[in-house]
Amino acid sequence: MNRNTDFNYLLQGYIANTLSDEEKEQLLEALNDPGNVDKLKAIVAGIYHKANGDDFAYDKEKVERMIRGILAEGQVENKAPVTGSAIVVPVEDNDRAAGRRPFPGVSWLRYAAVAALLAGAGFFYFNNKKNVPVQPVTLQAQTKNDVLPGANKAMLTLSNGKTVALDESSRQVITDGELAIQNDNGSLAYSKSDIVAYNTMTTPRGGQYKLKLPDGTQVWLNASSSITYPTAFPGKTREVSITGEAYFEVAKNPAKPFTVKTYKDEITVKGTSFNVNSYRDEPDIKTSLLEGLVEINHATLLKPGYAYTGGKVIPADLDKELAWKNGVFNFHHVKLEDAMRQIARWYDVEVRYEGSTVEDIELGGEIGRNLTLQQLLNGLQDKETHFRLEGKVLTVY
Repeated sequence: MNRNTDFNYLLQGYIANTLSDEEKEQLLEALNDPGNVDKLKAIVAGIYHKANGDDFAYDKEKVERMIRGILAEGQVENKAPVTGSAIVVPVEDNDRAAGRRPFPGVSWLRYAAVAALLAGAGFFYFNNKKNVPVQPVTLQAQTKNDVLPGANKAMLTLSNGKTVALDESSRQVITDGELAIQNDNGSLAYSKSDIVAYNTMTTPRGGQYKLKLPDGTQVWLNASSSITYPTAFPGKTREVSITGEAYFEVAKNPAKPFTVKTYKDEITVKGTSFNVNSYRDEPDIKTSLLEGLVEINHATLLKPGYAYTGGKVIPADLDKELAWKNGVFNFHHVKLEDAMRQIARWYDVEVRYEGSTVEDIELGGEIGRNLTLQQLLNGLQDKETHFRLEGKVLTVY
């Protein structure tokens, strides 16, 4: 290795995927140096506990697995979806007793070094009440029996009933009578207009899309969701209706409140950012407020950092509620059955359960939504929880 080439520089280049072939060889050579192994171990430990500064060191076997993952990655061409290693870490009871957070939330992903060193695979742990030990796993490249992740795709229904397929690869101007609608790079945008017609955007299972309404309000629509809206807001109010899940950044206009209607709740705002989860297969509708102020059903005021669900106001876990919009599955303290509903929508699969109950299994950690289904499942699997994928049917057993 060229002594002038710093090991930290090589690691950062590996993370950013900017190394030349020569520098990749230098990194692989550097990992034969025990001193660099210790440095890598310190880097991983520092990122892992960046939120609370606790001392932590992975055992030798786990660090060696990580290094083997880097070595293996250096032997293949870059490809997507991402491949690499995922380390599964059991939750320690003494961590819980001390009030420590095993993972520091979505900000942990922003540091990205561990995930990137492991080729973006992510970090998972199981809290299994049966106390079954879990093992590190390796995420493999896409296999024949696999399902690709969801993508930017939707269907637009115009006021005359005509439907138009939307995806991120098309750039087009869609006309609805005299109205022109711009579709570009996975986002649909309306210009200000006096023409009042009603359109509906619908995302399938395995799809998501972004929408800019004529007042400037931006909407992110999750998989298996829909929004119906007017192409102009000439009156004293702005009203839309949704099914499924959507995140809103409402254009401020105190004189013209913005209302989101679901099958049960009605959310009224004057300009704010919030998430609404109204899937009918979830226990209840949940509105989580990031900023601003909203009123639920003309009765309950919701402040930032709180959520409304089941008729109650509760503290919101905004990292978790907004993870889907940020391209992440956040499974911190999420029961396996709840996680599988998210997975089923994003990968458009049917989930079945076979054999023993999964009620006692709780997941943890975060992982990108850009992995194939098999890659994701390899990160979730442990000795007592297994998955079998047959076409579009995913069996948990």
